[in-house]
Amino acid sequence: MIYFVRHGESEANLKGVFAGQRDDSVLTEKGKEQAKATAQAIKAEIPNVVRIFCSPLKRTLETANIIAQEIGFDKNGIEIDSRITEYDMGSLTRTPIRKISSKELTSAQNAENAADFRNRVCSFLQQLSKSPETILVVSHAGVGRMMETIKNNGENQLFYDIPAYPNASVNKIDWFDPEA
Repeated sequence: MIYFVRHGESEANLKGVFAGQRDDSVLTEKGKEQAKATAQAIKAEIPNVVRIFCSPLKRTLETANIIAQEIGFDKNGIEIDSRITEYDMGSLTRTPIRKISSKELTSAQNAENAADFRNRVCSFLQQLSKSPETILVVSHAGVGRMMETIKNNGENQLFYDIPAYPNASVNKIDWFDPEA
C-alpha cells in the first residue's frame, strides 16, 4: 500500500511564491510541527511503514526525516527519488502565487513538459505499486495533482486545475493499476 504525504509548510508557501523545482525552500516552524503531527497520525493509523521515499528537495527531505524520527524509522533508510520532484514551473518560479490556469503554468517559459511530468510520476507509481509493502511517499503539491490527473485519466496539460492536497496531509494511493 502506498501513502502520499505532501511536505509541511515551506518558506515559499509562507511567502506566497511559486517554488517548483528551482526554489529549494526549507520548512517553516509550522511546517515542522505539521510533519510531527502527521507522523503521530501515521504512527497510530499506519504502524507498519517499511519504506519511505521522498524527492531530493529540502522541504520533502525535512518532512521525511521528521516523520521517520517520530515513527521510529531509520532516517538512513529514506530513499530519494527524483521522479517525485516537484513540477518545474520555469519562469514562474519565485513569482507571487496568483490564480492561473494549467495552460498558463505549462506554457511558461522553460516549464517542464506536462507529458514528461506525467511519465516520470507514472514510472514511479508503476515501480512501487507492485510491492506488497507499506510505503510512504513524501512529495509535492504538483506531484499530488498529477497523481489525481492519472487517477481520473485527465489531460496532462490540465493537472494544475486540480486542487492541491493540503500541506502534511496523508492520502492513500490504492487506485493505481500498473497494467493500465
